[in-house]
Amino acid sequence: MATPYQIQVGNLLYTVVDDCTTTYWAVITGTVTDEIFGDFYSPTFTVKLARPDLRTKTMATGLFAVTGYPEQSFPDHATKNYTVNLVLQAPGFRDSLVAAPVLAGATFPVVIVPVAMRRLPVRMQGRVVNDITRAPIAGALVLSVDDPTTPPLIHTMALRSPLYFVHASGVAAQLVTIGSVGGATLLSDSAAGAQVLSLSARTGLGPGSIIQVSNLSKVLVEYGVVDHLGPGPAASAGQVFLRNALNRSYPAGIPTNVQFASATLAGAPAALSTDADAGDGVLRASQLMNGATLVVESGTLTAEYHEVGAISDADGYYGLDGMGRVQEIFLKTSQGALQQTVGWFVEYDHAINVVDFRLS
Repeated sequence: MATPYQIQVGNLLYTVVDDCTTTYWAVITGTVTDEIFGDFYSPTFTVKLARPDLRTKTMATGLFAVTGYPEQSFPDHATKNYTVNLVLQAPGFRDSLVAAPVLAGATFPVVIVPVAMRRLPVRMQGRVVNDITRAPIAGALVLSVDDPTTPPLIHTMALRSPLYFVHASGVAAQLVTIGSVGGATLLSDSAAGAQVLSLSARTGLGPGSIIQVSNLSKVLVEYGVVDHLGPGPAASAGQVFLRNALNRSYPAGIPTNVQFASATLAGAPAALSTDADAGDGVLRASQLMNGATLVVESGTLTAEYHEVGAISDADGYYGLDGMGRVQEIFLKTSQGALQQTVGWFVEYDHAINVVDFRLS
C-alpha cells in the first residue's frame, strides 16, 4: 500500500492513499447444535451483535459467520486480543450469549467452539383418574423416575416449582427433612415474581430462615429463604424480604398456608450432572432423589428448596412447569396401591404437553 498523503480542496483536507486495497471477509465463523437432539434446524436462526462495523450471516442448519473489514474492526490485531460478544437466537430456544475471542495474530476467520443451544422448557400437565371408574384421583403423586428398562447414568428429578437461580454442574443437591418451627398469615396477596411477603408474625425469622408457602392442598408448594426483615420489631407483623422471587401467586388469608421451616440434611448428597438454569423444572444428577424435599447448594446464598414431584388436585389435575433438558422422561403416578409409569418423548414444539394417567 502506498504512503498516505493529504490534499487540500477549499477548506477541506483529504487524506489520500493510492491503490489502497481492503478485504471484506468472514472474521469469525461458528456453528450451533441442539443440546438435546444434536442436529439443529431453524430457518429464523439469527446472530446479533452491538458493533455496527460487523455483520452476520446465518444458515438454518446452525452455521454462522461474522463478516467485516479486519483491518478496520481489529486495527491492532497483530499485537492485541479482541472479544466480540454475540447473542445467538432461535424460536423455541434460550438466547445463548457467546464471547468470541479474537487472539492477537490469529488467522481469519477465527473458528469458535460449537455452541449447544438450549431449548425453552415446556409444561407437562394432565389428569389422574381411576382406570375402571374414570373417577378423578386427588392427591396422587407424580414423580420422574428412571427408565425401567435401561437405568441411566444420569438421573432426572421433576420439581414441583422451577428453580430460582442458576447452578453450575457438579454442585451438591441433597434430600432434607422439613420441620415446622412456627407460622403466620399472609396479610396481602403475593403475585408471581414477588420477593417480599407481608406476614402477620415474624418471630424467629432472620437471614437464612426458610419459609414454606403453599395452598391448602399442597398442590402448590414453594420455599423462600429470608434475606432480611422489613422495618419494625421482629416479633411484630411486617415485611419479609426473600433471596429468591416466588414462581407463583398466593392469595392473602386462609387459602395460603405459611410455615416457618427447619431443614435437616438427609442421606448422601448427589452432584448435578449438568448445569441448571433459573426456570428449569428438572434436575439432572448423579443419583435419583425422590424423597419429599431437596436442597440445591445448601449453605450458600443461592441455596434453594423444592418439593420433588407434583400432586393432583381435587379434580385429578396435576402440572409440572419447566420440563426440559431431556428427550424422554418417565413419569410414575401413584396413590396407595394404584400406580402407572409412562414414558414420554417431550414435544418441545408444544408449550403444553398433556400426559394423562389411568391408575389400576
